[in-house]
Amino acid sequence: MMHDGRLLITGAAGRLGTAVRNGLAGKWRRMRLTDVRPIDDPQPGAEVMLCDLRDPDAVARLVDGVDAIVHFAGYPREAPWEQILASNVTPATLLWEAARAAGVARIVFASSNHAVGWNRREDASDPRFRARPDSRYGVGHAFTEIMAGMYADKFGLAGFAMRVGSMCPEPTDARMLATWLSAADLVRLTEVGLNAEYTFEIVYGISRNRLAWWDNARAYELGYAPADSADAWIDTLSSRTLGDARADALQGGVYVVSD
Repeated sequence: MMHDGRLLITGAAGRLGTAVRNGLAGKWRRMRLTDVRPIDDPQPGAEVMLCDLRDPDAVARLVDGVDAIVHFAGYPREAPWEQILASNVTPATLLWEAARAAGVARIVFASSNHAVGWNRREDASDPRFRARPDSRYGVGHAFTEIMAGMYADKFGLAGFAMRVGSMCPEPTDARMLATWLSAADLVRLTEVGLNAEYTFEIVYGISRNRLAWWDNARAYELGYAPADSADAWIDTLSSRTLGDARADALQGGVYVVSD
């Protein structure tokens, strides 16, 4: 199905943004790509608008005429508060407010498993459970989830939070047997966020992994059908633990023991 509207992808030069813009090529009549870095090999016909999401005037211009947003911009790992606030929290507040003012219908965005990383691995984490972040990075994503929920309830700006696990070519340790997400399944889940009917949802960004800790039933109800799985690596990676009692017991892994 070809969408007639305009889709904005933030963080389009990054790993997640590149995967999704490649996967959605030809499915949106108009695609706008943004990042603070140059965007290599933009899709044919795509509009590139480099933008610092900390600049409210630039963000207002960026979202003008946009129907939906896929938000992947941000600092992708643990960092001091100054970095998290400047790269993850402030840009999100400006983006949601500009989107509301511009009449954008929905924002599909990358949250993180680290928003709930303090949960134990044996606890099936329903996405309705409260955030239990394991780091400053996780707190930043928990904030964005809460903020997006308010914009959905109060202003009708639909929000689809994907608590991304470990998006990489293949799993590399025992933890990823639960958290792995293939690039193709990231695209599939993003398409659910762009097409399903909802007001606000939190789902998990993982492939169909038998050892997953997270309850992703709601994603399946909305139409997510992951085609990939970490199960083929169970025999080779099951013993490749992190070697720290807390990191191996809690969902956040090394983030629970980071400073």
